Amino acid sequence: MEEVIVTLKEFGMTEYEAKIYLSLLQNQPSNGNSIAKLSGVPAPKVYGALQKMKEQGLVFTVSGGNNGKLVRYSPLPYKELLKTRKNTFLDQLEFLDESLAEVSSKSDVNWSELFLIEGYSASMEVVQSAISECETEIIISCWSRELEVLKELLFETHERGIKIVTLVFDRKQMDVPWKSFSHYKGDSALNRHSGEFSIVVDNKKAILLQSLEGSPHSVVSSHPVMVSTTRNYIRHDIYVNRMLADFEKDVTTYYGDELEKLIDDF
Repeated sequence: MEEVIVTLKEFGMTEYEAKIYLSLLQNQPSNGNSIAKLSGVPAPKVYGALQKMKEQGLVFTVSGGNNGKLVRYSPLPYKELLKTRKNTFLDQLEFLDESLAEVSSKSDVNWSELFLIEGYSASMEVVQSAISECETEIIISCWSRELEVLKELLFETHERGIKIVTLVFDRKQMDVPWKSFSHYKGDSALNRHSGEFSIVVDNKKAILLQSLEGSPHSVVSSHPVMVSTTRNYIRHDIYVNRMLADFEKDVTTYYGDELEKLIDDF
């Protein structure tokens, strides 16, 4: 019963009004003294509360007995109460929707989603949620650790007709139904990507995870600059690694097996 009282208060009743209304639902019609005993509301407070409830249409009076002079009270039927509150809430919601849209339209700031997620598990949950809600395409660069976590979900997503492209740092070509590429396995090249995970979903949301031990965290953004930069970063990494795979002998002869003559420049 206490939870019902709390909820009625959230819908605008005072605690006394909520207790009186519930007592009347259980025993109607009732006079003031009976209401005080059933509701636990102090007798001096009952009549003042009943008067306000009458003005709000929450209770109404019923005359009878003692030549019609005995005044008793009955509650507004609870279904009518809920209907009234629902209609009021919907009207207020519509008003706020229109009003706040007008207010926000006057802002000269183009707000975009940008927030930080602390912790590896929480970050991966955000990634999984983004993949589940994907509508068109996903592009990922990651380590096999994260790929194993996401693999089953990615298979399900691919079966929904979503385009998927992956670049995996520490695994050879995968047997998957989507386009998947391998990163060059030189230690110097791979070390640059330690703990790194990047994903772009629907070309609308970018999630960057740094999973190094100590303070794993991710940044989530829907800002067009963040999204396009992350997407291009992954795509260019794929381009470079495809060329390395196709011309590995020539490239390593020129730059060294660890690509040190290229990587160590900066």
